Amino acid sequence: MTINSLTDIGVKRVENQDNYWSALLNVDGIEAGVVCLCDGMGGMNNGGLASRIVVEAVRDFFKTSIDFTELREVLQQANSTIYEIGSDEKLPMGTTCTVLFCYNGEYKILHVGDTRCYLLKSDSFEPLTTDHSALKKYNITRQKDEKLYNKYKNKLIRCIGAKPQVVLDYLEGTYQEGDTFFVCSDGLWHYLDDYDYYAEELFDLPELIKKCINSGETDNITAGILKI
Repeated sequence: MTINSLTDIGVKRVENQDNYWSALLNVDGIEAGVVCLCDGMGGMNNGGLASRIVVEAVRDFFKTSIDFTELREVLQQANSTIYEIGSDEKLPMGTTCTVLFCYNGEYKILHVGDTRCYLLKSDSFEPLTTDHSALKKYNITRQKDEKLYNKYKNKLIRCIGAKPQVVLDYLEGTYQEGDTFFVCSDGLWHYLDDYDYYAEELFDLPELIKKCINSGETDNITAGILKI
């Protein structure tokens, strides 16, 4: 396995509210890979704080366990922490979260929000996760209605920290040698949705981020690649 991750604040934001952690692990003598990516939302610095709380909780969890039942509980605890901070400060805050774990031929994903995990095979490149967003719920695309798309492109219907409890999607499956997992925030997948590209372009993250910015993207941009 190989891992490559990169983030960019973009050209408009004064703070990068994306946070990520990725690592190759040794679990009982078998190599494992993990990518966690969170895109924070909130006024002032709270979006960055929310995403950092979750990423640090996930990183600390994988120091001692790979049990996704326990990881779900860790994310619920992080949700409570973020919700309480937002309530106390009367400044709502939240974050998306996508955690990918690959081990012994199987992948597992916990997901909420609109960060995405794609699986790239020799003949396909498809998202494994489903966005919890207004765009997805109401089937809004830039091609159908650009004004409506721009209005709702950052609106989530589910995330960590917005409510006392969070509902997380769980996905699992198998992978083969040569498969590649691609995890990214909306600052990058906006480009993937709207422009033609070659699969090979996904592996050059600095150049891919530059293309996102040149296309007019103003959000933070973060991506992680886990190649089997």
